[in-house]
Amino acid sequence: KKVIPDHMGQEWNPKRPDLYAGIFHFRFWRFGYWTDVVVDDRLPVSEDGLLLFCRSATPREFWSALLEKAYAKLNGCYEALEGGNTTEALIDFTGGVSESLSLDCKALSLHKDQRKSLFQTLSKIHEHKSLITCSIRPAEGETVESVLDCGLVRGHAYGITAVRKVRLVERLLRTGGSPRVFLVRMRNPWGTADWRGAWSQGSKQWQGLRRAEREKMGLIVRDVGEFWMNFQDFCRYFTDVVVCRRVERNLLWPRSHWREVKCFGEWALAPAHPGASPSTTHYSNTPLTRSRNNVRPEGTGQRGSRKETQLGETHLESRKGGDCDAGKIRKKRTKDSQESGDWEVSMDRRSRCGGCINHRDTFLYNPQFMFEVQNKEEELLICLQQEDRRIWKKNGGGENLPIGFEVLKVEANRSSRVQRVVEQAASSIYMDSRSVTLRRTLAPGRYVVLPTTFLPGSIGRFLLRLFSHSHIKLRELKDEVPCPSLLQCVLPQPIVVTTVHLRRASGLRPPKETAPDVYAVLRCESDTIRTKVFREERNPEFNLRTIFYRRYPDIHISVELWSRGLLWDSLIGTAQLQTSESERSRKLVIDLRGESLHSGSRCCIHVETSSSICLTDL
Repeated sequence: KKVIPDHMGQEWNPKRPDLYAGIFHFRFWRFGYWTDVVVDDRLPVSEDGLLLFCRSATPREFWSALLEKAYAKLNGCYEALEGGNTTEALIDFTGGVSESLSLDCKALSLHKDQRKSLFQTLSKIHEHKSLITCSIRPAEGETVESVLDCGLVRGHAYGITAVRKVRLVERLLRTGGSPRVFLVRMRNPWGTADWRGAWSQGSKQWQGLRRAEREKMGLIVRDVGEFWMNFQDFCRYFTDVVVCRRVERNLLWPRSHWREVKCFGEWALAPAHPGASPSTTHYSNTPLTRSRNNVRPEGTGQRGSRKETQLGETHLESRKGGDCDAGKIRKKRTKDSQESGDWEVSMDRRSRCGGCINHRDTFLYNPQFMFEVQNKEEELLICLQQEDRRIWKKNGGGENLPIGFEVLKVEANRSSRVQRVVEQAASSIYMDSRSVTLRRTLAPGRYVVLPTTFLPGSIGRFLLRLFSHSHIKLRELKDEVPCPSLLQCVLPQPIVVTTVHLRRASGLRPPKETAPDVYAVLRCESDTIRTKVFREERNPEFNLRTIFYRRYPDIHISVELWSRGLLWDSLIGTAQLQTSESERSRKLVIDLRGESLHSGSRCCIHVETSSSICLTDL
């Protein structure tokens, strides 16, 4: 209904041929919106009068060819559809979000538990009305469209139309079969079913089943090109699965559905005149202008029909705060005869195209978007999509930028742009695909997503989409320091910025006594930050990061530990933090002072502090 609006009104009516106008209306989801495309009824044919490209098995049916023409018009030409990406096409036709899964065929063949887990995952995805496609990635030396001995074709995108776990009838068990069989129903988009393995058409597995029994078990074939196969054979042959989750828009959201929030952004260079925002600068979309930014990074390799850029093995270590190996991924500097120097010279804090995290000096110049996970950990789906460039393919351009994103965990009260990388929560791969998706379960806290190109200086527009099961808000961070409220405007301006990492507390109770339910409160001038309640933990791990912009550095930051009570809470103890105006990662162990502390036991807190008189240092 979305792609072909008013399909009955556009259908040929033999009783009213005068209503036919030779014009057809289609819609495709493109860069956040449904785009209308109108085409006429002229279709490309061969000298014999046969349709050149997509065609139906029924000679008098033309909707698929007209739909293909509209999609080609949207992308610039038919050539732009050559070797297309299944992930991108599913997004265009549904408006959902696609996720790619790589299957380890060897491990799945050997381990029954892994096969069962994958089957349950696909079954759950199919129950939620998501679209699933799969393909066989050609290995080195193999060609796309080559046919395997079992009849499957390498590089074809097969659709999964059903996932079934069935119990066989008693007479089939006498032949030595398993009482439960895991099956998937596949569909070849070319309309032919050439699978010749178990449960294929005419195989011995079907001979003992009557048609009524097939229908009772749900083992039916609906369309031409559909066939059933054993899930073990599926894991043996198929290497890639693409899942397209469709977003349900309803006022009543069950937990099984995804909610979507999205933000548009732009990778842009700093404006020529001071004081202007990078987003107000306009750039040419001609291939000539973009060519200097479309340098492919080293390490780009083939992965099926997509080119993928990994940040190297040390990229995994960088999630713990380490740098990537500069020897594996070298910086590429591109010079322009019309500019003095290179991009590293012209890049400043106002730029919004700092490149990936390999480029530590400019990485934080990228656009930043903040969200918060409340109460308990939650599974999130993050999708970064760049503007489709295939429309420039007929002019010699149309190459995608290698893109990806980083997710940083930040201070619980941060409201301005991140100035340093403290903790990496998640990292996507970098691909020159139109979209990059990452699914991750995150603990409660505040996070910042940085969409980036692989190399600094590359410009373009992007769309960031975040899917969750709860009410998560996504907003862009534009200010380098927090903007004061109307009340704060009459107060002195902040002169020092301080970060406090409250790690843990120790010694709250002797070993033989029950530990209390505790929480911590940090106070700095008018700001108050509170942790969650830790139940019966003698050494609670708070792991709370905070940031304070201080007007009066002489006033100490206080840390209070409270015991949760049935009627009221009681103060356990207090500690005062003495910080200098310039310090980095100073680790402290401070004793708590209070009347509720047990005599003879040492109760203390473990903190780490940093301060600077430059408000954009932390």
